[in-house]
Order: sequence, then C-alpha cells, then structure tokens
Amino acid sequence: MPQSVIDTRRRFLAWQSKRKTIASLPPSARDLYRASTAEHGATLSPADEGVRTEVARAAEQINGEEWNFYSDALRPEITEGFARAIDAVRSSPVRYLEIGSNRGLSMASVALMLRGRGRLGNLTSIDPYFESGYHEGASGPYATDRVVAINKSTRDNALRLYRNLGISVDLMELTSTEGLRRLIAGGRMFDLIYIDGSHEGLTPTSDLGLSLACLAPGGVIILDDHAWPDVLPLKKLCDQHADLVWLTWKTAAYRLRD
Repeated sequence: MPQSVIDTRRRFLAWQSKRKTIASLPPSARDLYRASTAEHGATLSPADEGVRTEVARAAEQINGEEWNFYSDALRPEITEGFARAIDAVRSSPVRYLEIGSNRGLSMASVALMLRGRGRLGNLTSIDPYFESGYHEGASGPYATDRVVAINKSTRDNALRLYRNLGISVDLMELTSTEGLRRLIAGGRMFDLIYIDGSHEGLTPTSDLGLSLACLAPGGVIILDDHAWPDVLPLKKLCDQHADLVWLTWKTAAYRLRD
C-alpha cells in the first residue's frame, strides 16, 4: 500500500478518535479539551524561548518521559502568559510566591525569566507534597476522580531541578491555608503570586482571599485552570474588580485596581 494512503488513513483514524473523545466528555469539559489540544500562537522573545527550552531539557533529564506530568506549564502560550505577568509587575526586584509547585516547571520558568530581566527577588513555594498524593477531579470539568501522584518523590525532583538551574527556592511544605496564614502573620508581601493549588471545593476561594492579603501594591496575581467549576466564579470576580493582564486557556493574570 502506498505510504500516502497509509498516512491519510492514520489522519482519518486520529480525527475519528478525537471526535469520539469529545462526544464522550461532559459538556463542561468539551471546550477545555479543545483548547488544551489546539495549536496556539505565542510571541516569545528569544530569551524567554531559551528559558522554556532550558527548563524542559533539565526537567526531562530528571523525570524522563514523565517530566510534564500534570503541568503544561511549558507550552509556549502558557510561558507567554507568565512573561506578560512578569512584565506587568511594577516593582523590582520581584518577590514571587507560588501555591502548588508540582515538579517545579512553572517556578523554574518564572525564576529564570526574572533572572534574565535582572528582576529576580526571593522565591517562595507552598506545597504540602503529601506522601500519598491527593485526590482531585470529581467536581472538575471531566467529572473523574483521580489520585494525583504529587508526593515526596515529586518534591525531591523539584528541588533537584532548582539546584540544577541555580535557583534558590524557600519551600513551605504545608497546605496552602496554613502556609498563607504563616506568611500573613509574618508580614510577608509578594509582587507576583501564582495560585495553582487544589482547584476544588472552597480551597480556590480561600487561596485567592489569603493571597490577596500578601499581594503588594502594583502586584499581579495569576489564577490557574480558571475553567474549572470552583475556580470560574473567582475569575468572574476578578473580571469585575481587577484589570486583566493576560489570558490563556489555562491561566488568567490580573492586577488589582488602585
């Protein structure tokens, strides 16, 4: 059989499989699935593209083929979202707080982009890294509960990634509520905050409320997975009371109005 015929059949089968997958999804998941699997144009400077490539290469050396597990932080359009958020922060150096760091891809990317701009301040991560991982997804767009294997081994690999890339991160191995309360009690303030913890129940609301108490004037806050049902109302709240800095299918960055 000619190779052209084989290639055509493969494309047809892939299209057919994707169509069946979309048809089987809950309504709330269809748009998210299409967005997450689509090609998105992104405008990255050569320096920021270099950061994306450097972090991906370092992460793959540590984690192998599973380097991107539960992340997508290094997709070009997501990296552009981080870059736009960084450039919207008014102060320098930039103090960065991340809630939910997983394997460290977003933390490393933001850190290297800040360093490349000469704006790198302190880096703080809040992630409990539960030994047994955690459950998530039952009330998400796909309505499928799953065990997310973000655990002590994940932590060790994230810390190794930071060391290999020459960045120093203060890891608070606590739940987001406890970690944010400690930061508030200590009077800590941040210029850029990325909220990527649990996306279900009241946790996203608590994370946003407590994070706002840590956000310095002129700072920027980023919501992750804003299409999830328990995060979407927070995006709508920010749309009404904050200025949108940059929007991707996954992240939404805002600055509070003065």
